[in-house]
Amino acid sequence: MKEWKNNIAKYLNNDLSNEEVLSLKKKKLFEVFSYVKENSKFYKEKLKGKELSKFDTFNSLKQIPFTTKEELRDASLDICCMPLDEVEVYYETTGTTGPTTPCPRSKLDVICSGAYVKDALKNLYKERFGGMNALTAIMGPSELYAFGDTYGNICRELSIPYVRLWPESPRVELEKASELIKKLDVKVLICSPAIALSLARYYRSKNISISDLKVKQILLLGELCTSEMLKNISRIWLCNCTHGLYGSQEVHTLATGSDDGNLNISDTNYIFELIPIKNFNFKNIGELCVTMLVPGAKPLIRFKTGDVVKLHDKRLEVLGRKSDIIKINDVEYLPADVEKTILKKVPMLYGYEVSIYPNYLKVDIISPLESLDVENIQESLSTYFGIEVYFNVVTELDEQTETGAYVSWKYARIKDFRNDEF
Repeated sequence: MKEWKNNIAKYLNNDLSNEEVLSLKKKKLFEVFSYVKENSKFYKEKLKGKELSKFDTFNSLKQIPFTTKEELRDASLDICCMPLDEVEVYYETTGTTGPTTPCPRSKLDVICSGAYVKDALKNLYKERFGGMNALTAIMGPSELYAFGDTYGNICRELSIPYVRLWPESPRVELEKASELIKKLDVKVLICSPAIALSLARYYRSKNISISDLKVKQILLLGELCTSEMLKNISRIWLCNCTHGLYGSQEVHTLATGSDDGNLNISDTNYIFELIPIKNFNFKNIGELCVTMLVPGAKPLIRFKTGDVVKLHDKRLEVLGRKSDIIKINDVEYLPADVEKTILKKVPMLYGYEVSIYPNYLKVDIISPLESLDVENIQESLSTYFGIEVYFNVVTELDEQTETGAYVSWKYARIKDFRNDEF
């Protein structure tokens, strides 16, 4: 454990060269490969007869079969490398897209993942507030999500005062959460884009000006959030917005946000690969595949995350779920393409919904802006998508759109009337 702490600290302090990082990751890859073969019932069978090359290690990893989400569901606890009596904490996926998957974390998992979050949070608070004294609201969809514990633990370690608010919990709800944010003079929100937008809409409905609140920083996570959405929420909330972290219940914290708007990878903890995607043959873009190097409760080998990302110089940009790619007029669009295009035309909005019909699209938005050039926006969107687009400013969206982002961007934002899916 001490070795991992020291190596991560050296990396975060820029005391490791690229060559040293690669050498370290090569060593840890061999160790974790042996670890899962010895301790995981699932990998003992899956990796039987498979070995890594000592001379061409990273390329030989590409010959190892992928681990898929379906396999994790089927394997259940057989994927684990230690008894549950020895783990630090147990989580599961929420089961929104299928049966739940066990996601236990060992003490080493928590420490190695948390080190990157702690460093990012410390740097951000120093930059924004000159110290750690800024009351922070941690707002997740429920206690089932690990990020509430992650940020709560880090806040305690950094002596950042915090309050846990769950706007979607029946015991709290949006009204109570919004009251406490105002009453307590909360300075920082950690939440999803959907919650940030819902809160802003609620304040507007109650004639409470955002400028009367004390919120100076929002960290966004939990669903697709393009750079345009960061700017959109920043304009609505009149404050700085950055990514919080990017990861999942299964693979922990893959990247953390910084004040420049980037997501920086947790480089010592993973090997990142990009799997090419048909019709998206762009440099540095593909489905993210990760090998977890930390020998914790459940390290995964070549796990296909299902996320489309862009990787460049140890920075990562999330472009949406591979399963959320949509085809319009025989052209495939990434979720990020759709979101960016709409937000470039509407600089401030509370939400959007796209309905797809055989011969046209309907784009509905909620916006605080008093006047929009609907005709011009409609024409621009029609040109971009190559199909007739009807653009509407509405007062509310479908309930599925308001809360469905925890299932998927597509489930929340897209209604496809060309088939029976909806």
